[in-house]
Amino acid sequence: MLAILSAILGFAGPFIPELLKLFRQKQDNAHELAILQMQAQLAEKQHLYKMEEISSQADIAEAQALHQPQQSFGVQLLDAAVGWPKWAILPVFYAFALLDWINGFIKPGVTAAMVAFYLAFKWSLYQLAIVRLGDYARSVESIWTENDFAVLMLCLGYYFGHRSMKTVFGGSANTSRAGA
Repeated sequence: MLAILSAILGFAGPFIPELLKLFRQKQDNAHELAILQMQAQLAEKQHLYKMEEISSQADIAEAQALHQPQQSFGVQLLDAAVGWPKWAILPVFYAFALLDWINGFIKPGVTAAMVAFYLAFKWSLYQLAIVRLGDYARSVESIWTENDFAVLMLCLGYYFGHRSMKTVFGGSANTSRAGA
């Protein structure tokens, strides 16, 4: 029996170191694979953080650009027209000053006009409803429609939506994931 066992061990003996090497190599490969997976996850997180940083920097740059005062066309003309006669500069300066005023008035002017038209229309509907229904509560209820509610929600969403969404849910508007 000892002879058979010695023969089997003698025959299998040279294979044992190679089997141990294979086992050790399998463990090393599994370890390296785990390290590579962790590095890939780290790289993905670093990429997301970098994208968030870029997005935040873009938001900051946009806000700074929006808050920069716009340089007047008339001032630019005066800066460029050094040595020109006053009779040539003055009419052009006034024309550009008028253009600056128009450019600055368009957005708030149109907004104020739209709100004024909307309020005037609703006031006229309210006056008609008072005449027909005679009751304040029923009159207001009759002139307030689903479209009015949609306009109100649109305005509120415009003014408070984007920044509040980022504050509440975190993350960025560019990704569907919430931030940390």
